Amino acid sequence: MAKYTQLQRHDIERIAKNYNLTVTEFESIEGGAGNSSYLLYTGHCKYVLTVCDDKALPDAIRMGQLLLWLEQYNFPATRLLPSVSGDIVIVYMDKPVMLKVYIEGQVNENLDDVMLFQTGAEMAKLHQIPAPDYLPEKHAYGLQTFSNIITGSINTEYESWLAKQLDHIKQNIPLDLPCGLIHGDVFFDNVLFEGDKFKAIIDFEEACHYYKGFDLGMGITGMCVTDTTVALDKVRALVSGYQKIRILGQAERESLQLFIHYAATATSCWRFWKYHIDTPSADKADKHRHMMQIAEGISSIPKATFQDAVFS
Repeated sequence: MAKYTQLQRHDIERIAKNYNLTVTEFESIEGGAGNSSYLLYTGHCKYVLTVCDDKALPDAIRMGQLLLWLEQYNFPATRLLPSVSGDIVIVYMDKPVMLKVYIEGQVNENLDDVMLFQTGAEMAKLHQIPAPDYLPEKHAYGLQTFSNIITGSINTEYESWLAKQLDHIKQNIPLDLPCGLIHGDVFFDNVLFEGDKFKAIIDFEEACHYYKGFDLGMGITGMCVTDTTVALDKVRALVSGYQKIRILGQAERESLQLFIHYAATATSCWRFWKYHIDTPSADKADKHRHMMQIAEGISSIPKATFQDAVFS
């Protein structure tokens, strides 16, 4: 469980010296699932200071390396600022710390077709960037994590449901689907816009070398759902933008519906783990059920109906 770091002005100033920055103001940024982040003002620029509360130093360094890798390919993501000594990650209070250039932009919970089209195109561009060899080859809360919940005996009803989903997904994922560098968590709150113009994809915490279709499935789960229903018109907009850059193969098209189901199930599993095991919360104990409904809903759509609505 992450123990969030509370930084005072003297802490901020000590860290800023490593970057030759003079901080005039700072404020805490809410919302990090495993990090403590602060917005720093220097008079000329704004930066985001992130303390990696739940990452070991080698993992934080890999994250920094990935951000630099994306910058080499001019992908619109967070830009890392190395320290004056050239370190991409420094250590403060025994925790890894990174400094990133602040990106001006807004999160929009209800993306319209134009915004989804743009996001789909950028996801395809990401999928064309070679995957560096230090990326994990499994998603952080992919299929390999399901058994940790299934054998937990915390909620037998949910564990039984999850076991059925695991069997279904494993039996139906086609062999030899394209894998590559994926973001792994393209929910609406990880995409920034200026007005209706795409700006950047942020928070590559779950990036890995995995199925490209899974990334699309996760993006659809995180951006194309109305209440508990996957909106097929929104899916069509996202996929159309994607295919402007990278055409999906036949097997990828046919497996997309399954990957939406997989993504929603995986997110449900993560939420169950988060709020029942890692950080128990009575208020959030049922958050996993929303993703269960999404997973069941997408599976109930006839395959021909889904394919016609998204690809025809």
